[in-house]
Amino acid sequence: MAVCDVAIIGGGTSGAYFAREMARRGYAVTVIDALPRDKIGTKYDIFHIAERDFARFEIPRPVEGDPAWAFEFAKNRNADPENRSPVTAMNPTVGLHLREYTLLLVEAAEKAGAKFVFDASFDSFLFEDGKISGLRYKRRGRRTSLNARCVVDCSGIPAVGRTQLPPTYGMETFPLGGDDMFYVTLRYVKLLDEKDYLDGSTFWAYYKSWIAPCADPKGAIIGVGAVTSFEHCDEIYEDMCRHIDLPTHTVERVERGATPYRRPPYTLVADRFIACGDAACLTKSESGEGVTSAMTQIRIAADALDRALTLGDASKELLWNVNKRYNDAQGADFAFLRALLTGVINAATFDEFKYVFASGAITDGLMDAVSAGAEPKLTPAMVMPVLTAFLKGIATGRLSRDTLKAAARALKNALEIKAHYLDFPPTTAGYYAWVLKADVLWHRVGKMR
Repeated sequence: MAVCDVAIIGGGTSGAYFAREMARRGYAVTVIDALPRDKIGTKYDIFHIAERDFARFEIPRPVEGDPAWAFEFAKNRNADPENRSPVTAMNPTVGLHLREYTLLLVEAAEKAGAKFVFDASFDSFLFEDGKISGLRYKRRGRRTSLNARCVVDCSGIPAVGRTQLPPTYGMETFPLGGDDMFYVTLRYVKLLDEKDYLDGSTFWAYYKSWIAPCADPKGAIIGVGAVTSFEHCDEIYEDMCRHIDLPTHTVERVERGATPYRRPPYTLVADRFIACGDAACLTKSESGEGVTSAMTQIRIAADALDRALTLGDASKELLWNVNKRYNDAQGADFAFLRALLTGVINAATFDEFKYVFASGAITDGLMDAVSAGAEPKLTPAMVMPVLTAFLKGIATGRLSRDTLKAAARALKNALEIKAHYLDFPPTTAGYYAWVLKADVLWHRVGKMR
């Protein structure tokens, strides 16, 4: 029977990054992934990392000419449903090829001492005295047992480890699907007029859609998201084309993918177990992206796991601080934005979106704050244009009182949820009382429509 300190399910960006962090600390790490090595990171082509995050997470920063590098841009525009009244945020961003970049992270983990077993699918957990003691995996028709002091689920949307936990193990085992997902269709297009070549991205919140650069400087990616189905993505795209004069283009290929869009499990840890990345729904509330948001939690989890293993056992009690530290660092802000955006976007109509952009309520400073991926640090200069525009909108009939009430409720819910997440219990003792209140708060929020 094979033995290691840390067994990781999934060798994508989250699994490889966690493996590097633990191997750097001197632990024996084994990563299993259901795909062969040459297929790792192939669920889609392009993803983004903000320039500031390469140094922050100590990850490779490809440059033009490297296989993983695709393009770079800084301008992020947000516009109304007819592509008018754009607001621009500056957020230097690097577009990367997922497969090539994932391999860079795998190689960094291997260099640190981690072992990867590809073409190996998770089968089941091993238990000792009611606690996880490792896992079994299948590879080429053969089952192998792997003893481990802790198992980490980085298996992505399938969450093959978390969803197979015993119902009494203390962590939610919900599967991801249905309206817990953000379904995304990406059209890789060739732009037919040079004047339309892109110098940045444009996002249309009303449609949950965008156009952004791609690896071909004469091309672009037109992305459409929906919280119901890929078919709904296509309906949104047709509606968008009726109202927006998109650049003249031809479609070269289409990719379809999904990302979690729901709150994470209330606890990210259990006895000798940690959930990370998409398996724990750790995606950015305003965009659905999850690579670097997962890295924030992974660093916290690696610190806690290091301490727990040093003390002799990765028990739930010794790992519990992962929840508190994650909520303080990022989780509470993500919960705030998810609650706020759900209420506002569900309430506002086509014409109200047009009015809000035309009124100047959304400023460059506000968008810069949102693009940082956390709750905007609201200043009087940001708040006053919003208040003025809303009051004027009510007075002129451009905004309905129902929409204003819905927006006020959304803000109230968001503030209450953030405060509740910042008040996460420091020990397991107060957890179930905390969960009961959290359930009530999220029920008020509802889901994105």
